[in-house]
Amino acid sequence: MTSYGAETTTDDVLEGIDLSGRRVVITGASGGLGQETTRALASKGATVTMLARSMEKNEAAAERVRAAVPDAQLELGTLDLADLDDIRRFASDYLGTHDAIDVLINNAGVMACPRGTTVDGFETQFGTNHLGHFLLTALLGPALLAGEEPRVVTVSSAGHGTADVNLDDVNFDAGDYDPWIAYGRSKTANALFARGLARRFGDQG
Repeated sequence: MTSYGAETTTDDVLEGIDLSGRRVVITGASGGLGQETTRALASKGATVTMLARSMEKNEAAAERVRAAVPDAQLELGTLDLADLDDIRRFASDYLGTHDAIDVLINNAGVMACPRGTTVDGFETQFGTNHLGHFLLTALLGPALLAGEEPRVVTVSSAGHGTADVNLDDVNFDAGDYDPWIAYGRSKTANALFARGLARRFGDQG
């Protein structure tokens, strides 16, 4: 049992840990949890690849991280999780220059947004929060398995308690769209995805 709670910080979690030589990829790095996680990991020596939809916002976040951690080792990239072809583009480019990843943090997400669909026709929140990260993880899988004690962290939320996943009606075609139910479904999918990965690959990382 850990002593972590609502007031636990990233620095508390990483106290006494040296991440020199470790390579981390994180989505949604241009603000909020993503930026703070990047700062904390970089402060412990990790090389962090920061991913965001906007390179301008990503560069601004990197500047803020470097202001706190002057020797931060950062790589910047763009990634649109609502576009499966863009995910394939990033993964291909990344794997062309990197053999291994130690940690993948699936952090990016949208919440309670108006009804819409991704480039590929999936409900926006399920497509972005779950399906995008599912594909990214699968494509980066070989590099993760080549990493040292690899980890995949998929960020869910208490929203997972509001709805089960309905794979028979991902797009709410059979009923009215509720943005919070859609969000809850995506967060439940995130949690189930993490459990599935642990069950299948837990002995490899």
